[in-house]
Amino acid sequence: MKSLRFPFVVFAGLALSSCENFLDVPPQGVLLEQDALQTPEDHEELLNSCYDVAANTYNGRLQNLFELLSDNLAAPNNNSDYNEVYNRNMLFFNSTIGGTYGEPYIIIYRSNTLIERISGSGLTPERQTSMSGEAHFLRGMAHFELVRGWAQPFGFTSDNSHAGIQIKTTSEPVLGGRNSVAEVYNQVLADLLRAESELPDNNGVYATKSAAQALLAKVYFQMNDYAKAAEYVDKVIATGLYALEDSTDRFLQNVVSSEAIFSTISRFEDQRSGTLGGNYRSDLSNANPTLRASLDFYNTYGLDTTDLRSRWLELRNAGQPNQYVAVTKFNKDYFNIPVLHLTDIKLIRAESLGRLNQNLATAIQDINDIRERAYGNNSRNLNGGVGAATVVEAARYERRIEMLGEGDRVQDLKRLGALGEITEIRNAPWNCPGMVLQFPIVEQTDLFELNETGGCN
Repeated sequence: MKSLRFPFVVFAGLALSSCENFLDVPPQGVLLEQDALQTPEDHEELLNSCYDVAANTYNGRLQNLFELLSDNLAAPNNNSDYNEVYNRNMLFFNSTIGGTYGEPYIIIYRSNTLIERISGSGLTPERQTSMSGEAHFLRGMAHFELVRGWAQPFGFTSDNSHAGIQIKTTSEPVLGGRNSVAEVYNQVLADLLRAESELPDNNGVYATKSAAQALLAKVYFQMNDYAKAAEYVDKVIATGLYALEDSTDRFLQNVVSSEAIFSTISRFEDQRSGTLGGNYRSDLSNANPTLRASLDFYNTYGLDTTDLRSRWLELRNAGQPNQYVAVTKFNKDYFNIPVLHLTDIKLIRAESLGRLNQNLATAIQDINDIRERAYGNNSRNLNGGVGAATVVEAARYERRIEMLGEGDRVQDLKRLGALGEITEIRNAPWNCPGMVLQFPIVEQTDLFELNETGGCN
C-alpha cells in the first residue's frame, strides 16, 4: 500500500506567513512554480504536499475547534485560545483559530495550481484524470470545512444568501469578499461530483471514488437533503470495500482501519495525530488533560457500563471541586485518523431513511450493526417493528457517542437548528454570532467583512 510522503519542496504561494492575507499573497523568496513544476514527479510531489497539509488540518486542529462549540465538552483546562472558542467570544487575534483557518486555503491554493498546470505535467492521460480528481476532492473538502466553521450553517437563511467564506478556484491572487453559503455549497458539490467521476476505485491511502461519495453524503446530510445523502451512502457501502471494526476503536496505530474511507496517516516519528491526542490524552503521560467531556455527556453515556464505549469516559476526583470527566478515546502516542469512515455514513443513512420514512429495515440494521459492536451482543438492538421517529432518535443517540472528539456534534446541532428542531446549544441560541469561528484580522478589507465579534449572551 502506498503511504503518504511529506515533501520539503516549497512552491511560491504554497506556504503562507501568518502576517499575510491567507487568500491572496504568496510568500517571497521561494522557488517559483514555473521553475518547480517541470516533471511528472514535481506534480506528484505537489499533490503529496496537499495531503500533507490535510494531515495537519485533521490532526485535531479542526476537530477540537468544532467540538468546543458543542455540548460535548466542559470548559477547557489552561488554554486561553480554546477558552475563547468554548465561551463563544472569539477575537480576531486568536492564533489557534487563525492558523487552523489558513491550512485549508493552502490545500486550496495547491490544488488550484495542480488543476491549472496538470495538462502540461507530462503525466499519462489516465494519471492526469485521477490527479485532477484528487485535486478537486481536496479543494471541495477544504471549502466544506471552512464554510462549516466560519459561517452560519446551510439553512440559516431561507435561500442561504448569508455570508460564507471566499471561494478560491484560481491560484491567481484576487482580492474579494465572502461568497454566499449557497455559492460555497454549490462549488463544493461541483468539485466533489467531478472528483467522483475522475477518481479511481482503489488508490492506496489517497482519495478514491468512495471518498468523494462519502463526502458527498456528508455534504448532502448537512444540507438536510436526506434522499441524496442516503443515495451516496448506498454507493459507498455497495462497493464492499469497508467493514466496521470489531472493536469500538477505529483510531489505530500502524494500520488503516477497515472502516476508513479516507484517513490521514500518523507514525511515531511524525505524530500527525498530536493535536487530537495531546489535548485529550488522560493516562499517566498526561494526568491533567486540556479537553474533558461535560458532566452531561458523562451522565448520558458513561453510566451504562454494558456499553463498551462508556470506557472512553472516566469520572476523576468525584465529588471534589476539581472533579472532571476524562476522555480515554485517544490515549495513544500516535494513531491514524479516519476522516471519512463507515460508522459515520451508516448513521447518516439510518437517520436519512428515518427522516424519509423509507426502507426502515436498512436503517434499523445500520443502527443494530453499531449497537452490537458497542454491547457485544444484540440485547440493545432495535426490533424490526419500530417506527421512523424511533429510528431517527436512535441514530442521533449513536452518532453523538460514536463521534465524540471528532468535531461532528456542533454541525449536527446546527443542522437541527436550521430545521427548527432545537433552539439552543449549551444554553445559548443555536445561531448566535459566537457559534461561528472568527476570521483572522489580516482578512479584513473593504470587500471582506469579518464575523461579528462577541458572544452569545
